[in-house]
Amino acid sequence: MRRWGVKLSLYWCPNCNVPLRQRVCGRCGGEGVEVSVSEPGDIRPAFEGDLNLVRESLVNEFGSDALYSELIVEGAVYLNKTPHIDDMREVISGSAIVGRLYFDPSTLTWRWRLNRLSAPIAAEHGLIKVFKCKNVRPLMDLGPGGRDGEQALVTDLSGRPVALAVTRRGRFRVQSVFKEPLGSIVRVPSSFARFAECNDFWLRSRLSKSIKSLTIMHERTGLRPVVSYSGGKDSLVALHLALRAGLEPDMLFNDTGIELPQTIANVEEVSRKFGLELVLASAGELFWKSVGTFGPPAREYRWCCKVVKLGPIARIYKSRYPDGLLAIIGQRAYESVDRSRSGYVWRNRWLPSALNIAPLQEWDQLTVWAYILMNNLPVNELYFRGFERLGCYLCPAGNLAEYSLVEREYPELWGRWVEFLERWRLRLGESEEWVKYHLWRWLSPLAQGRRRLELWLGMKRPSDWRETYSKYSGIEASAETAESTSKVRVSVSQRCSRRIDLRVAGEYACVLGLSRWEGDDGTVVLKGGRASYTISRYAVEAQGGDSPSKLLDGCMDIVKLAVRASLCCSCGMCETWCPTRAISVSDGIPSVDHRRCIGCGACLEVCPLSAVFTERLIVPQIINNPRGRSRKRSSVVLELERLRRARTLRNSATSEREANLGGISAFFESVS
Repeated sequence: MRRWGVKLSLYWCPNCNVPLRQRVCGRCGGEGVEVSVSEPGDIRPAFEGDLNLVRESLVNEFGSDALYSELIVEGAVYLNKTPHIDDMREVISGSAIVGRLYFDPSTLTWRWRLNRLSAPIAAEHGLIKVFKCKNVRPLMDLGPGGRDGEQALVTDLSGRPVALAVTRRGRFRVQSVFKEPLGSIVRVPSSFARFAECNDFWLRSRLSKSIKSLTIMHERTGLRPVVSYSGGKDSLVALHLALRAGLEPDMLFNDTGIELPQTIANVEEVSRKFGLELVLASAGELFWKSVGTFGPPAREYRWCCKVVKLGPIARIYKSRYPDGLLAIIGQRAYESVDRSRSGYVWRNRWLPSALNIAPLQEWDQLTVWAYILMNNLPVNELYFRGFERLGCYLCPAGNLAEYSLVEREYPELWGRWVEFLERWRLRLGESEEWVKYHLWRWLSPLAQGRRRLELWLGMKRPSDWRETYSKYSGIEASAETAESTSKVRVSVSQRCSRRIDLRVAGEYACVLGLSRWEGDDGTVVLKGGRASYTISRYAVEAQGGDSPSKLLDGCMDIVKLAVRASLCCSCGMCETWCPTRAISVSDGIPSVDHRRCIGCGACLEVCPLSAVFTERLIVPQIINNPRGRSRKRSSVVLELERLRRARTLRNSATSEREANLGGISAFFESVS
């Protein structure tokens, strides 16, 4: 398991009953008590929607919300997301962790997990059973239980709480042996509004560093500042910091076409409030036009990011900011393990003209929410209705808990998605559980996350991955290699309604620097370097002086060309990225101007049909590996970046700005 690059140090002021990011309270001067929470410890205040879920979980678990008043101190409740099969949050009330709120995939309901502090209280109310044991050990069988997940308190012979038991497969078994101290709930009246006063020094230090970073970066680069605004809390604070730094940024919003209404409304409200021009990178209905071709997106099959995010943003960058831009991103280290190990400044290889900076990289959620409250910023109302993550409402990175909230709040939007999933389920021959438990989030039936969920639900082992991939793509593929003669043959056959003729790849051979001839038997022959490729309707045969692995790569590139030409979704990525403007797309058919094409192959690398659809669904069948092939950074992309840099450096002023970028890394090392 990869380790977090950050961990929050959390203290609690018992006098003011608020969490502290600094050891000494700035309001009363008292020293905070350290609170141990699960890493990375990115806690946040609980809002009305969250408290409603807490009450709902207690009713679902015990048939009564009697524990609510015992455990919850209004105004002093905070949540901390922890690892779970779906969604689980530690509930901190008055400095004490009083239990865990979690979403149970098997019942599709919110439930409550007791702990050392709350289990004895539940036992006192007669809500759970109590077992007395002399010697307690993990997984110890205590006898028959009720419904799956039912909890019981285990005490020693003197009545001291020592463990929590949970029913699994009809038997009570010891789930966890208590090790943490009991602790106590501080019941001093409080509110999150007091957090800013108690953490004044911490907030000022974060604010000062972030504004300094933005100011110096802008001065050094001279690039046009653009805030990537998503409608979420982090990008809202990043936008306000940019305004406080005097940058006068543009406000860029990527409308993927699958955003929730309140997010769209918030974007418009923020634009009006601060008088900023709204730059819209819109995908329109492109997701819904493309999903029938690609199938549902999955965690390891995110074609949607290229189609509805990367494409529209790249077009805006190219048309509006040809000399580059300073993209201000609301990224935080506490959001994910990857982001915890990221720096302040970076470039995206697909959007190299943008220099990205994350002024909130070291901010935790407490700091973000305190800043929003202090400055009365117009934050998205969805946060107060139980939503924790905003963005595309059907993102495969989501969990069942998030989907249940969307279904509850927006039944019409969610119904459209479920209707599509049902049609796709029938095509794949999957069971009803595939939709009910959203197993579509994983492409491969062997994916670890899917297997964990299926084991939790007690489902049988899934079907063969090759069968799944061929049904998804509508294509079956295989390869034969003759090591002795340096020959490789890749064959495809079609399923469903796919209509792909591999010979169409000949019309686009120039993008790979290959020459084309017509064969006497209706085949197409492509030649380049020491290799030649003979293409029939359903097969590609390669031979020549190259190694079999290189010949196989060449065959797969030809398959990618054919797929791209036959199934084009008009996303425009190839047009946007072609360095010589040799490609155009009309009515879903790409065409290449052979006089302009330089054979760089960039269009093949950025096309979601070739780089995602073919690489994730067809290439694994060819090489007989469900994970596909590991791909190093493409030389095509490196060449494209070189061309863009060369074009930028023609301007002497821009050249001077580029030279200044060399000191950026050193600058951020000095202020961190």
